[in-house]
Amino acid sequence: MQGYQQDERYIEAMGYYLSGQWVEAETAFEALDRQFPDEAFIKLLRGNIDYSRGNLDTAVARYREAIAIKPTGNVYYKLGVCLYRMGHLNEALEAFENVMSMGSQSHAMASYFVGLINLFLGEDDGASTAFDSFHKASPESMIANFYLAQLKIKRKEFSEALELLNDLVQQTPQFAEVHYMLGTVHYGLHNNTEAIKCFQRALDINPADERSKTKLTLLTDVQWP
Repeated sequence: MQGYQQDERYIEAMGYYLSGQWVEAETAFEALDRQFPDEAFIKLLRGNIDYSRGNLDTAVARYREAIAIKPTGNVYYKLGVCLYRMGHLNEALEAFENVMSMGSQSHAMASYFVGLINLFLGEDDGASTAFDSFHKASPESMIANFYLAQLKIKRKEFSEALELLNDLVQQTPQFAEVHYMLGTVHYGLHNNTEAIKCFQRALDINPADERSKTKLTLLTDVQWP
């Protein structure tokens, strides 16, 4: 056990921290930081306190101080989330990629953020690789699988997209966009009968969906009102 963890002031500081008393926690941990300046965990906790109080610039500085002492997947993840919230996407991407490179199992979400940021930046290959990684770690995640399915459709990897979308339809049966995507996949696989059913279902849920109307017209030669 680290020396500071045996200190009564640390126990008191953690009490403030765990109860969300951020002002008292910051005062207590600031004193501990002065006494134990080489303890990365104290700097991490101070960063978390600043993050919780909305002091994002200061939180980033605390996390970077912790990384300089002892880089871990946990602190890189916290840094990445903070930078992402601040809109610093390239720096956030680097932080999350560091988490992934460390093989940290405690933060599979890092691969989700890597995928999302790459998607924002127009880097489809990086996004697809990251969402694939997240899907393996958390196959139940609907939002990541939705983005992954979009990318696989864009790359015409219809068979892989089909599996994802079948799961998504079961989880979100009233989400018109998933039915539209599933129709697109069946159309790409030349399963026209199934494609018609999917586009019709999308239109039933969202009658204003002009894309589904157009697809149905092409497949059935019926003019939809």
